[in-house]
Amino acid sequence: MPVAAELARKLIHLIASGEATGRLPEMLARAADIHAREAERRALFFTSLLEPALILTMGVIVMLIVLAVLLPIIEINQLAR
Repeated sequence: MPVAAELARKLIHLIASGEATGRLPEMLARAADIHAREAERRALFFTSLLEPALILTMGVIVMLIVLAVLLPIIEINQLAR
């Protein structure tokens, strides 16, 4: 079951039980806490995936800069021979 559907089911259940017991504000606060934790967990997951990709991209950029500097030097060295 998708996460959004699971959160919607929990929200509906919490609202129904809050209305039945007369504690709707507490249940809505609990639903907000659940939603906030889930959003934070997803954000951490995506940033943990994004971090290695950014490191690799920066490494490639640095490698291209180094090659752009060294290749002309090597070519001049070979012409001098």
